[in-house]
Amino acid sequence: MGVLAPEEVSISTTNRNFKGRMGDPESEVYLANPAVVASSAIKGEISDPSDFIK
Repeated sequence: MGVLAPEEVSISTTNRNFKGRMGDPESEVYLANPAVVASSAIKGEISDPSDFIK
């Protein structure tokens, strides 16, 4: 539904981060630039976008 449950983890390009903003206060939200978010979505974990450049 787009709302984080307790202990869920998200990475986002939003410019604000405070407890409970994206769901349960026990969830974790990491802020990153779009390249990091995109590479993390592909890999399934927070990752460095330069890993995809050869």
